[in-house]
Amino acid sequence: MKLNQLDLNLLLALDALMLERNVTRAAERLFISQPAMSHALNRLRTAFNDPLLVRTPQGMLPSPRAETLYRGVQQALKLLEQQLSEPELFDPSSSQRRFVISTTDYVECVLIPPLIAQLNQIAPGINIEILILRDQLPEAELASGDIDLVLGFDEYMKVPPHLSRETWLTEPLSGLVRKGHPSITSAVDLQQLVTTPHVFHSPLGTRDSIVDRFLARQGLKRQISVNSQSYMSAAAIVSQTDHLLVLPQRVASMLAANWSLQQVPLPAAMPSYHLNCVWHPVQQSQPALQWLKGLMQQLVTA
Repeated sequence: MKLNQLDLNLLLALDALMLERNVTRAAERLFISQPAMSHALNRLRTAFNDPLLVRTPQGMLPSPRAETLYRGVQQALKLLEQQLSEPELFDPSSSQRRFVISTTDYVECVLIPPLIAQLNQIAPGINIEILILRDQLPEAELASGDIDLVLGFDEYMKVPPHLSRETWLTEPLSGLVRKGHPSITSAVDLQQLVTTPHVFHSPLGTRDSIVDRFLARQGLKRQISVNSQSYMSAAAIVSQTDHLLVLPQRVASMLAANWSLQQVPLPAAMPSYHLNCVWHPVQQSQPALQWLKGLMQQLVTA
C-alpha cells in the first residue's frame, strides 16, 4: 500500500484501538462516536486485508499484523507530536550547541574575541565554528541550518531579497602607515590617497572596493601595488614599506596598537562600510538563532 492511498486519520484510530482494546473507549479517546470508530476499524481491516483486532471473551486481541503495524505507527505519531509541539526552550547556560558563522576576517578580529569571552561566562558549553565567507553567499547552507549566520560588509555581498538581513554597524574607514612614514605624518589628503602606493585588503579576492568607486566618481585612481586577503599580511607589508593600507576603523585601531603602525585619518568625504547580518527566514523562529543574533548585535554596538 502507498501512503497516498490511506486516510492518515486511520492511523490515529489504530493507535487508540491498540491502546484501549475496546471500540467504545477508543472512540472516547479520540472524541468521536462509537459508530464512527467501528467504521474506522472496518476501513483499516479493508485497507490492510487483515482483521487487525479480533473480539474474544477476553476482549479485543490484536493480530500479528496489527502488532507489527502498531510499532511503526506509534513511532511515527510520536515523531509528529515532537515536530508539531512548541519548540524546546533554549538554555544557553547548559547548551552544547555548535553555531556556524560564515564571515570575513573583520568579524574574526573585531567581534569573535569578545563573543568568545562572553560565551565563556554565560554559555561555556557552546562552540563557535568560523567559515570564511567567499564571493558566493551560502544560501543553501543557511536554509538547511548548516550555517547559522553570515556576517559581512554589504559592499562585498549580494544578498537576495528573500533572505533576511539587518545592518548592524556603519564602519568608517581609516588609514595605516608605518611609523616614521616619509610623507604621511598626521592625515591623508586626497592627493596622497592617489599617489601613495596601496596594499589592498581584499578578503573575497575582489578587485573593486568603495574606495576605488569613490575615487572613480572624481576621475581619480589609486595605485594598488599589493593585493592581500589577510589583515595580518597587509599590516606586515605596510609596517616594512611606505605603502598605505585603507581598512575599517576598528581593525585599524587594533593593528596600530600591536604593530609598528600609525593610524591616520582619511579625507572627510570617504564612504563607510556597512556590516550586515544575513540569515534564512526558514530558520527565523529558532530560539537558539535568535539568542545568538541578539548577543552578537549587542557586542557589535557596545
